[in-house]
Amino acid sequence: MPTTLPVAALRQPGGVPPVCVRHAIPATRRKPVLFRSTPPTWSFLLILLGVLPFVIVATIMQKRVTVPNWPFCRACTHLRIRRLLGGIGMAVLGFIAVIGFSATMPPSSSLTAVVVTLSFAVLLAGVVFASTSGWATIAAAKLTSDGTSLRLRKAHPTLSMETD
Repeated sequence: MPTTLPVAALRQPGGVPPVCVRHAIPATRRKPVLFRSTPPTWSFLLILLGVLPFVIVATIMQKRVTVPNWPFCRACTHLRIRRLLGGIGMAVLGFIAVIGFSATMPPSSSLTAVVVTLSFAVLLAGVVFASTSGWATIAAAKLTSDGTSLRLRKAHPTLSMETD
């Protein structure tokens, strides 16, 4: 069961856990983190009308809270760096491949479209992978739909006994 922390407590001095929530070891870095709730499930039906109506409604319906000094350990910082650099590397590799293959392969070849499409897929995969390097994603926490609690998906077991 995920651990939940009340938002009101996180805004108080000393309300943020003193250790990394994922690993229960001393924090080496504290960062301001913007946590968001997931949009209501009914709002995903708006994708049928187009992405823009969904984005507008999801943004309006989403709850947000910024915790000014969320604790991260060295392992969390390294995870963020690996995700960011890996994603950027994949995106750059995909971009270079798209440009290189589309410029060098003969347009009449049946393989050209497949190779360029796969290269573009690598570029998109890199962008998606890099997007998982945000501090809120590394913290593995989401705001509940009512905006009153922070749900920690990957809280360390020793911490969940203290904060439930």
